[in-house]
Order: sequence, then C-alpha cells, then structure tokens
Amino acid sequence: MNRSWIIPLVVAVAVGVLAFSITKMAHCGRPAPSIDRLRDVSFLSHELNLSEAQAKEITQLHLTLATKLNDCCMNHCAARARLGQALASESNDTAKADAVITEMCRAYEASERATLDQIRKVRALLNVDQRKRFDVLISNCMCQTCSMPNE
Repeated sequence: MNRSWIIPLVVAVAVGVLAFSITKMAHCGRPAPSIDRLRDVSFLSHELNLSEAQAKEITQLHLTLATKLNDCCMNHCAARARLGQALASESNDTAKADAVITEMCRAYEASERATLDQIRKVRALLNVDQRKRFDVLISNCMCQTCSMPNE
C-alpha cells in the first residue's frame, strides 16, 4: 500500500486547522459588543450632554446594532470555517475558497455599513453642538484605531 499521500494530507489538514484557529482568534476572538455595554451610553451622555430622551433612543439604537454586528460576526466566522475546510480538502478547491472569501467580505461589509448607519442615526438625534462634538469623537476614533503605522 502506498502511503506517500498521508504525510501531505496530514500537513494540509494541520495547516488548515492552524489558519482557521489564528484567523478566528484574530477576528472573532475579540468580544462582540455586549448588550450590557451597549445599554450603557454614559460615555456619550457625558461627552455630548445628552438629554434623557436622547440617551434612551441611542440605547435602543445600540441594542439593534449589537444584534446586527453579532449576526455579521457569526456569518463571517461560519464562512471562515468553510474556508478552512476548503483549503484542507484534498483538492484544495480554489473556486470554493474564492466564493467563501467573497462571502466573508460581504459579512465584513455588512458590519461596516451597519456601523455607518448607526453613526448617521445617532447624529440625527443630536443638536448642532452635540453633532460637532460627536463628529470629533468619531474622527478621533477612526484615526486612532488603525494599527498601521502612520508614515
């Protein structure tokens, strides 16, 4: 019996499992925005001097966003698992892997669009002065969260 195919197969499966584990930890290992954290709008209340009615509406928006982001993360992670399977398969199915990557990109895009929609909805609830401060907070957040060095 020819066993020369066993070692490459075992290596391919090990690489696939390792790649899946690393990417899952990198993407979904981050805790999803917890419902409890999103119910707490104290930071925005303090920074923007929100009224009680504004805080209540923003809390509801945050809860809806948390659900959408959780769905996006679950879709992305499920697709990533399928990618690991496609890469670890004996045929290393390139077409299937490409389709799964497209699906992963759609899940990521959906999370970014949900976040953008959230920003717009929050802005709509704010007065002019609050919007100006909120815009500064968003701008600072967007510019300071990238791990790439600024050159």
